[in-house]
Amino acid sequence: MQTSKFSLVSGATIDGHSFLARTLMHGDSLGRIDPELSESLSEDIAALAHKLITMKVTDLSDETDLRAQIQTAFALTSLGLEYGSKGNLDKAVSVLIANPIIKFFQIGNTLTDKLLNRASYLLNQAVIEPPESLVHIDLDNIRIYNHAEAEFLDEVSNHNTTITSAQVIIKEKYQPRTFSQLSDMEIIRQQLDFIEARWAYVKALPLDDLFSVDPPLNIAIDPIQTLTLSLMANLTLYYQPSLQLERETLGDFRDIIYNEDDEEIRNAPRQRLLDWIEQYLIQDNHSEETISYTVAYWDACMREIVNPNQDIQRLL
Repeated sequence: MQTSKFSLVSGATIDGHSFLARTLMHGDSLGRIDPELSESLSEDIAALAHKLITMKVTDLSDETDLRAQIQTAFALTSLGLEYGSKGNLDKAVSVLIANPIIKFFQIGNTLTDKLLNRASYLLNQAVIEPPESLVHIDLDNIRIYNHAEAEFLDEVSNHNTTITSAQVIIKEKYQPRTFSQLSDMEIIRQQLDFIEARWAYVKALPLDDLFSVDPPLNIAIDPIQTLTLSLMANLTLYYQPSLQLERETLGDFRDIIYNEDDEEIRNAPRQRLLDWIEQYLIQDNHSEETISYTVAYWDACMREIVNPNQDIQRLL
């Protein structure tokens, strides 16, 4: 990769954990992929990277964007190779030698397309819109995901991920990295399933008065967590599924649900709430996946008040 045509790619580093990198190392150890063949394979990937750059990069002076497309070319090729060889390194060496690089790139591109489209769709569509009766008021849509999840969705739509495991609520995130293994894709798929299940749960709630809740939900933090805590607090204190949260209600709810002495959530009120939301969704004919996720989501929200962050502390 010494020619000027591939100069951008020559400085790129293949993720050592990727299946492609492991295949090249394995082929080298077997004596089947020599430096000359490795160079040829790299130049083929470089050609793919330049095609991506031509299609997707508008500012050729933006080195960050250029290198992102290069990493995407490597990642998609690696995914396609892992899929085509069923993760077997011996077979991967053979199919890599026997087939053009573009074949694996195309497989990887096909595999990721659905994930990218799902992430982009959720990022733009998974919101609660004000009712038509309030269109004359300048109201923002309410997202069903928090800031960390918004970043995750945005990054996935660009072939990156910010997580290493699926989480009921994304709290632990990392610097964006290009995903290049099938295991990465499975984690992303599970996380998208979780966010879709939350969207289904939210749409099942009685949201008629949501935009008249005072004070309004803060769209800058985690509005659905706040909404859920409001619902749980009102069910516990007043036996009514109301979304309106009075000033002292959440604090009173915390006193009931949380035992300060042993620093644990009390099981009886916890279970009553989990049973309520499960039955609510069953009556509304939701899928087992949505119900299972929502029960886990309620449990996670409930435990947020044990060590409340600054946003929740303001409501207590």
